[in-house]
Amino acid sequence: MQVQSKVADKTTKIPRWLTKFILSQVQGQQNNQRIFLALLEPMAPSEWCLTWIPIIHPGVELPHPGERNPHGYMKACTTTLSTLTGYNERTIEGWFYGKTYHYSVGILLRCFDLIFKLQQFLK
Repeated sequence: MQVQSKVADKTTKIPRWLTKFILSQVQGQQNNQRIFLALLEPMAPSEWCLTWIPIIHPGVELPHPGERNPHGYMKACTTTLSTLTGYNERTIEGWFYGKTYHYSVGILLRCFDLIFKLQQFLK
């Protein structure tokens, strides 16, 4: 009996149309291609919330590792992510407790992260 070792798949899922667009825009420019693909590294909803909730909702306290979320943090996260993604708040709440989400959500959150960073830079 052979035991097959499971190799972790470290590939990032990016929609085919977006990959084709990026490759067509940076043809022959290997460094730019790597930069574009790195920028589209998916962002987890919890990571996005830790970065942007204190800025969007300044009165909401950030959670500390190993402790319960402070009052209002999860509501601020679910409400904001619901507005950005169009998903129901209950669906989004499940993402924080282990439910899976479509890979495009991670890419969308990365795009919003980049847009908000650019917006802050331009102020």
